[in-house]
Formats: sequence, structure tokens, C-alpha cells
Amino acid sequence: MSDNQMLEEAKPEQGEAKKETIIEKISLRLTKLLSKRNIHIPRPLLISFRNTFRRKGRLILTLFTLTMAGAIFIAVFNVRVTLFDYMDGIANYFRADVTLDFDQPYRLKDITNRVLAIPGVAKIEGWAYASAEAINLDESLAENITILAPPSDSTMVTPNLVTGRWLIPGDEKALALSEQIYESFPNIKPGDKIRIKVYGKKEEWTVVGIFKFVPQEGTFAYGTYEYISKITHQNNRSFSYRIMLDDHSKQNQKEMGAFIDAYFQNNGYNVDQVRTGDSTLSSATESLNILITFLLIMAILTAVVGSMGLTGTMGMNVLERTREIGVMRSIGAVDRAIMQTVIIEGMAIGGISWLLGAFLSVPITYVLSDIVSLAVFESPIKVVFTATGFLIWFLVVLILSALASLLPARNAASLTIREVLAYE
Repeated sequence: MSDNQMLEEAKPEQGEAKKETIIEKISLRLTKLLSKRNIHIPRPLLISFRNTFRRKGRLILTLFTLTMAGAIFIAVFNVRVTLFDYMDGIANYFRADVTLDFDQPYRLKDITNRVLAIPGVAKIEGWAYASAEAINLDESLAENITILAPPSDSTMVTPNLVTGRWLIPGDEKALALSEQIYESFPNIKPGDKIRIKVYGKKEEWTVVGIFKFVPQEGTFAYGTYEYISKITHQNNRSFSYRIMLDDHSKQNQKEMGAFIDAYFQNNGYNVDQVRTGDSTLSSATESLNILITFLLIMAILTAVVGSMGLTGTMGMNVLERTREIGVMRSIGAVDRAIMQTVIIEGMAIGGISWLLGAFLSVPITYVLSDIVSLAVFESPIKVVFTATGFLIWFLVVLILSALASLLPARNAASLTIREVLAYE
């Protein structure tokens, strides 16, 4: 029996045939076209694709749940990559493996020699610190500015510049400011002068660049150690030292941090605290992981509900096609062929939902990313897309669709010709 005859035998009842005329015509013409090219599509596959669109209302309801689940699932993966990409950018400002802070300033040469003598240490830098206030034209306070001052040739800061340049050797009264400065000075740009009060003196400093950073209370800024240490009267001395190790692993950071802490305390230095590079961002990372896990669970629960709905849909479809299954039985269809027809139909619905979900995930990614970034970082961040979510959801939805269709498929295969003849 030809593929065309098979499709004709398996047609639905007359009242339903009129609604399916266009789809059936397309499928028949496609079958004939492929047959002329000696390409034969298996009969169960042809019937499955035709049956998929038989009950459009029921199909739309089933697709809605699965599509929303897929869109959220894929969007969560995109948002996860977006957030951690942003966190990686922030981590570039904290590249030191160990930060050593003292209660009083110590000479750079002394601390540097002692630290470099410790096996496993690659480099050390002494940083300066200053607190300043940005002043408006009317002499009122505009913004508090926290200034960190690494050496001008520091390798422990990799800024994400929005505009302008970074600090270079020889810069004096120069600042690179975080984007937060735009709240008080919306039109400020590199090359402009900004009036600040630092250590009781009001001066005009030059803005050399604007960089992206996590919004916080006040503005974050960078200056050069050489100049900041001079105005704070701490030349060649520092409270804070950044240390880079040969081994950057978390475990080594923890062990070396404890060793350095004990070493300096045992040698009579007033150590304030020792922090590892990982600890600086670990709490934020843990919070993001919890949030992402919650969103994934929500998407998975939606997918489970959708697969349950698909099971009900396929069960009703099988019940409505009892006579059709009987026709297939009478022409020799075995249990495997009948089950295959039902399962492929379910997987076809899953495939359609994946395609719709993939398209819908794009706007949802933007919305979800803005919501999360505004809640966590108080500013929108650049969205990053990943193929991981699309591929994983494709596999998940096909597996869920196959499992959801398994019980209806078994019920269809268990129908005998006698039961079909007795069906009303």
C-alpha cells in the first residue's frame, strides 16, 4: 500500500475532514513530490505530523505551557551567563590573590622584601587610599568619592572603561571615575575638571576616564599611588598591600592568606586583616547562584506541568482516533507502529514548543536581565546569550514529550479490533 493510500485510510471522520483539508492537501502534495525524488517518509511519521494539527485549540493550550517553560528555561541560562560575565568584569578590579591590611603604614621596601621571600609569591604592590568630596559650583557637597591608588604601572587592575583612558605614570591630580559620577555630573567627560576636597584642600582635578563598576553609596575612583601617597604624606609607605601568587586556586589563596597573616603577626607587625581575592566576590556569587537555582526550579516546574498537560492531550487524541487505530490494525499495523505514531506526534508538539520558546526567550532574557541586574547591581547590564540553554532545553523537551506520550501510546497499542468495532 502506498503512502498516499495510507494517509487516505487514516483520514478523520467527515465532520473533521473539512477543517483539515488544507493541511492534508499540503501533506499529500509534499509526499508525492518527495516520492518522485525517490524520498520516502515513513508512514507513521506522515500520520503523526498530520495528527499534530488536528485539534488546533487543544494544541495551542498545550503549546502555551511548554513554550513558556522553554522560554523561561532558556532565558535563565542567558541571564546566568550575563550576570557572571558582569561579575568577571568586576573581578578584574580585584585581581590580587591576597590583600594584606595593616593598622599603620609600613615601608614598601620592608614589606615587599619580606613577602617576596615567601615561597609561592609572584608579586606585591603597595596601594594608597584617600577619601574626597566632589564640590558643586556653589560650594555644596555633590558626591563622596572613595579613591584607591595602585601604582601607575599596576598589573592588578584591568578596568572596563566606558570612555577615556586609564591612569599612566606621571599623572598628577588625575582621576578615573566610576559611572556613578553621572548621577551628580551627568555631562562630565574625560578632559573635564572636577572640583574636589581632599584632606581639607579644595582643588581641581582632571577626569581622565570613566569606568564601569558596581553602583554603591558614593563614587568609586582610582588615582596613582605616586601622587596620592605624596598628598597623604605616606611616601614609600602603605597601609594596604596586594599580593599575587603563583597558584591562583581558592585553596592556595586560603592557605597562603593564613600563613602571611601569622607570619607578620609573629614578627610584631600590627595586622588589621588578611583577605583572599576569592572572598571579595564570593558572597555576591553565592547570592546569584541561589537566585539562578530558584529561577531554574520555577522553569522546570512549569515544564512538568506542561508535560502533564501533553499527556492529557495525547490521551484525548488517542481516544478520538479509536476508529483510525482500528483501520491501521486491520491493514496490519503492529503495536510498535501504533506506539511510534503517538510518540512522534508528542515529540512533534515538543519540537514546535522548543522553536516558539527559543524565539520568545529573547525578549524574556532582556526583561529578566534588567529586573535582576537592577535589583542586584542597581543598573542594567549588557545581555549575553549562550547556546547552552537552547541545546539543553531541546533535549529536555524531547525527552519530556516522549515520556508524556508513552502512556497514551501504550493505551493505543493495547486496543484490539474487537474493542474498536464496539467503540461508539
